[in-house]
Amino acid sequence: MIDPSRIAIDIFGVTSNTNWITQLKSAKEIRNTWYEQVEDDVLRFYIELRHPQHWGYGLTYDSAGKRLVIRVKRQPAVMDIHHLRIAIDAGHGGDNSGASGLTSKALEKEYTLLIAKELQKTLKRAGVRQVFMTRTKDTSLSMPERIEMLKEYNPDLLVSIHLNSAATDTVQGTSTYYRYIGFRPLSMTILNQMLTLGLKEYGNVGNFNFALSGPTDYPNALVEVAFLSNPSDEKRILNPKFHKAVAQKIYLGIADWLKQLK
Repeated sequence: MIDPSRIAIDIFGVTSNTNWITQLKSAKEIRNTWYEQVEDDVLRFYIELRHPQHWGYGLTYDSAGKRLVIRVKRQPAVMDIHHLRIAIDAGHGGDNSGASGLTSKALEKEYTLLIAKELQKTLKRAGVRQVFMTRTKDTSLSMPERIEMLKEYNPDLLVSIHLNSAATDTVQGTSTYYRYIGFRPLSMTILNQMLTLGLKEYGNVGNFNFALSGPTDYPNALVEVAFLSNPSDEKRILNPKFHKAVAQKIYLGIADWLKQLK
């Protein structure tokens, strides 16, 4: 949640039988925590954070399987893009070709990879030391495989790149997507930068049920660069100069997001 920043977790089938909460001054990211019995069998926990942006959290059970553990990620010690671990996902690939161009029949999987590689180059040139790509070639990767790779890498943020398509060729524009409201700020700063390319605004879409927007472990944003099904957008997508421009705007969007947090 944002304004104020907090994590809210519902646990079903649970009734509280305690009247105390232990809080420690040594907690680096947690300002306060409390719970309420919102229904007879639903217990809701609130974790209020010290910073306006939450950087992810995970839910696990301890080794004995008797305690639920909520692991809250701390804000990076240095709020500088050069020190972040950034993951890039090129949508589709292999036997999943995605959308295809209206006239060119260009495949989404090919152009998401081209744009992802340009973003990787842009970040490296800007001095970002740690950049992770879910794929660097035309290979088949399931969503669970991608999520497992990302969990192992443990990025500070993820950007997933796709190309849009619609049933009618008049629909066009750029858009960004998030699932959890706490990650909306990242998707908004990227969208704002993408709009400076002269693309029409398709919008910022929330509560979006996409597999790579599902993990709560790190901020993430899905970028639908433009529509392959629109003649004007398709022409731009085919142009290598556009790939470089998109990469630059995504980089600037991430940088703008970090500025907001300082």
